Amino acid sequence: MSTTSLALEACHVTKQFHNGTYALHDINWDVKVGETMVLIGESGSGKTTLLRLLNKLDEPTSGKIHIHIMACRKEDPISLRRHLGYVQQDGGLLPHWTVARNVGLVPTLLQWPSQRCQERIHTVLQLVNLDPEQYLNRYPSELSGGQRQRVAVARALAGDPDIVLLDEPFGALDALTRIDVQNQFLDLKHRLKKTMVLVTHDLREAFRLGDRIAVLKQGQLLQIGSPKELIESPANEYVHNLVQHVACSETT
Repeated sequence: MSTTSLALEACHVTKQFHNGTYALHDINWDVKVGETMVLIGESGSGKTTLLRLLNKLDEPTSGKIHIHIMACRKEDPISLRRHLGYVQQDGGLLPHWTVARNVGLVPTLLQWPSQRCQERIHTVLQLVNLDPEQYLNRYPSELSGGQRQRVAVARALAGDPDIVLLDEPFGALDALTRIDVQNQFLDLKHRLKKTMVLVTHDLREAFRLGDRIAVLKQGQLLQIGSPKELIESPANEYVHNLVQHVACSETT
C-alpha cells in the first residue's frame, strides 16, 4: 500500500500518564483515504485517547501522528481542528445557539462569505434529512435525541472536511433511533466518501458501519481488519471471543 493513499497514520505512538500507566502503547495504525475505520474496545482500552490525539486535544508521549503525510505536531491545533469534522459523544451542541448557528460554526470560523455559509448550512441539513426551513431556528432543547445527533453530524460536515472523527456518536440514543441514525450514517458514507474514524463500544455497530475495525485492549492494538477478516482470522483468543459474540447476537 502506497503511503499516498493514507489519510491518517500513527507511528509507534505511546501515551503514558503521569502515574506511569499507559493509555496507548506503541500503536502502529493507519486509515486509508475514503475509509471508515472503527475503533472498538472496552472502557480504558485507549480508543478515545487515540481519537483525541488525532485532533490534538492531547499529545502523544512518543511517536508521531500523520495527517495526509504532514506531521500532526507541526500543525497549529486550532487550524487543524477547523479542518477536521468532529462529533462528540453527546453531540456537543451549544444550547443557547440555534441549529443554524450551531451548524454554521466552522464555516464562520473559516471566514466564509455569508451567502456561502447560508448555502452550506442548508445543504448539510438536507444531507442529514432535516428540512432547513423547519429546523434552522430551533434550539437543541426543542429537538429529539436523534435530531440533535443529526445536527451534530451536519455541523461536522459543514466545513467540508476530508476527515471526520466521531466519538461514540450514537451511544446515548434509544435502540430504534440508533438504527435510524446508523442508516443515515451509512447513506452519508456511501454518498460523500469521506475518511471517517468512529469510536464505539457496540460490536454490532462496529461490524455494520466499519470498512475496517481496530480492536484495542488496555492500550494495545490487537488487530486491524475487515469484519470478514476478524471473523475468519482472529489474531488471538480475545478477538475470537469478541467476534463470536457478534456472530451469536446476529443469530438470536
